[in-house]
Amino acid sequence: MDLDRRAADAWFRRRGLPMVIHRRRRGAGMLRRSTPGLVFLCLLDLLLAGLLKLLDVPQDVLDARMRESGLAYVLGVLALTFAVAVVPVIAGRLMVKLLRALSRTRVRLAVMAATIGFWVLVLPLGERLTGLVSWDNPLWAAVLTNLVALAVLMLLVRIGVGSILTWAARSAVAQVRAIGTLASRALPLLLLVVMFSFFTAELWQAVEGLDPGRLWLVVGFLVLIGAVFLASMLSDEMKELKSWTVEPGAAVLRGTPFDDDTPFDDAEPARARRALAKTERLNIALVLFFAQAVQIVAFGVLVFAFFIVFGVLILRPEVVTEFAGRQSAPGTLLGVPLPVSSALVNVSLFLAVFSGLYFAASTATDARYRRSFFEPLLEDVKISLAARDIYLAHWADVRRAEVVTLEAEDIP
Repeated sequence: MDLDRRAADAWFRRRGLPMVIHRRRRGAGMLRRSTPGLVFLCLLDLLLAGLLKLLDVPQDVLDARMRESGLAYVLGVLALTFAVAVVPVIAGRLMVKLLRALSRTRVRLAVMAATIGFWVLVLPLGERLTGLVSWDNPLWAAVLTNLVALAVLMLLVRIGVGSILTWAARSAVAQVRAIGTLASRALPLLLLVVMFSFFTAELWQAVEGLDPGRLWLVVGFLVLIGAVFLASMLSDEMKELKSWTVEPGAAVLRGTPFDDDTPFDDAEPARARRALAKTERLNIALVLFFAQAVQIVAFGVLVFAFFIVFGVLILRPEVVTEFAGRQSAPGTLLGVPLPVSSALVNVSLFLAVFSGLYFAASTATDARYRRSFFEPLLEDVKISLAARDIYLAHWADVRRAEVVTLEAEDIP
């Protein structure tokens, strides 16, 4: 079998499995793979500074803005918040494509150097000149902080965290596309479970009586329970994955760099799975964990949005006051003002987190949910394990890494 080493390495990185790659090749094209992440940080820092500048105002100024142009102000804040979450990701992906399209090494190096210079020097100075950041914050401290962030970013890319996070971002986009499936298959049955809780006055009084810190502590506690449950479930799944094998040329490998109908060794067409290293087991577990977590978060956001809209439609302000036991203040979420009461936001948030926990348990124990939401993730990992067998067999005798240049076809 004639495999392209660079294409094989890039394929594993795209699937969030950098630990499968030979350890001496994990640093291939590190500067190039770090540049998209640096673009992400630049735009995230700039947009966050703008959002904080918009929100960090005295309460009387905020109240005046809400009275004069409440809906427009809220929509503007929501639009900027959406930009914080989306624009840096899109820009990072565009930088990946740009670096791939540039054929001349010098031009590529110039783009990388310009990005580093913008992050280290131009961005801290520009934020102060435009008033997004006060001059009370020393410029030298910001430059030093950005230098440390650059070093940490390159270290994370070196050990493969960048590949996993990039894969998680693509998985999140895929889950957004699958919102219809989540809504049609998982949401209706869940609403039968939690709908009655929504109309329970005791729940409204209990949640509304919590200060923001304690409310997020409760949310964090439920999230921790869900994370522990997922970790224990994935531990059992990893044991089953160890015994799964596939032959070269199998259908699951078609369209990959490992698609070949010729066995690597005619004398030994069947290959036993090599034991997964600890780092590989951790990498696969993280991939499954993040994929499942993205599904749960997407489902939780869907439930939260449903109860916000449902509450606005069915609950009059005086009913909310009676449920909560007191007049409820205007609602906010992560500092973003919302045109609904804080009681409705808090109750919707609590029910969304609880629903996410219920959904996580259902995907592991309910056959229908498992077949729809979890087994496709396992099938995806099985394809990666099949490719790993071929990858290790093909380069089993590698003692040295190939010379790595900036032209290596690596991805973040």
